[in-house]
Amino acid sequence: MLPQEGVNAVRVVVALLVGGDYAELETLTEGRRLSASDMSGAIGGRGLDLISPPDSAFDGIEVTGVEQAAGEGRAFHVAFPLWTAQEGRSALELRLTLSEFMDGVWTVELDGIGAP
Repeated sequence: MLPQEGVNAVRVVVALLVGGDYAELETLTEGRRLSASDMSGAIGGRGLDLISPPDSAFDGIEVTGVEQAAGEGRAFHVAFPLWTAQEGRSALELRLTLSEFMDGVWTVELDGIGAP
């Protein structure tokens, strides 16, 4: 189960994607793995308009893997479905890694945006 701080981080990432704030999201993730143009291409190239998912979508976020190295915090691999105006719950999925490097302090890496 993803801790509440992790759920909050997913909410922030989704809100930035929905708002088209790719540059801000690139800054948040320090450009690891996906640049702003990569994000824009993954979403805009499909001709779909992202919308905010219902609050219930954040209940029970799917954790696809958990890691913990000695002396380091936890890391969760997450797959989260995106929502579009055209489809509702979309086939598009946000894949990310959330890492806790200090108690309650998390970093986010976007691993990909696309079909599972």
